[in-house]
Amino acid sequence: MLTSSNPAPCSLLTLVVLLSLSVLPSITIISSSIQVTASIGDNQGEDDNGSEENTRNEESDGDEGDDDIDLDEMNLLQICCAWSDKISDGVLEYRISDEVDEISKQSVLNAIEDWDVLFDNLIFVEKQDDSEADVEIGFSDNDEDANDEEFNYGDSIAAGKTEFKFDSNGFVDSIEVTLSGSIFGNGFQNSLLEQIARHELGHVLGLGHANFDGNLMSTSTNGGAENVSTCEINGVLAANYWRLVTVSSSPEYPEADFVVC
Repeated sequence: MLTSSNPAPCSLLTLVVLLSLSVLPSITIISSSIQVTASIGDNQGEDDNGSEENTRNEESDGDEGDDDIDLDEMNLLQICCAWSDKISDGVLEYRISDEVDEISKQSVLNAIEDWDVLFDNLIFVEKQDDSEADVEIGFSDNDEDANDEEFNYGDSIAAGKTEFKFDSNGFVDSIEVTLSGSIFGNGFQNSLLEQIARHELGHVLGLGHANFDGNLMSTSTNGGAENVSTCEINGVLAANYWRLVTVSSSPEYPEADFVVC
């Protein structure tokens, strides 16, 4: 069962998304709390600061006139947020930590490529100098999960963590992704690591979580999917419509909180 922590104030400019790995033999990935702050606006001027505060377990607030629609009966993918003008040139720069083996790095590169080929107006470019990248991707220590917690058979394991930083207008300014380097000292299979990385990159591109199985952004690998589907593509386009569709240089908030899959 999904839970959400107490909503954070709209002035909070940091968002953390945790993806945790169950210690059960079935290897079920579940998601812990996510606070979506700022940058989820309807662009209608109803919110004085152009943003609103939401949690992942949303009801139908913000959908005027939809009182007769039962969102619990629909397959929904949450839209989190939009990037700032840092991607106005159509480039999203990333860096993968040097402190990782080549096989694990290649798994992440494969996941990046899977997303990169889907959009004409945005490309991923690996940062070559020492300046800060838009997206920093690193791995936890071998004896810690992605949330810097020591492995404990009694606790869930954070397989991936995505931390957002927003600018003063509520647009994504930079992101740090941490992937768990192993589980109890044993590395993930390449296919699973790619799936976790692909999921985290979905967050990087503005997605929240799906409320149903069979989707990359689902909260369980057992009921989820390894590959990007049309649903995720539509979600990313909706999240960053200003750049990916209209090819504008001025960021705009997403006009919806979710897409129907």
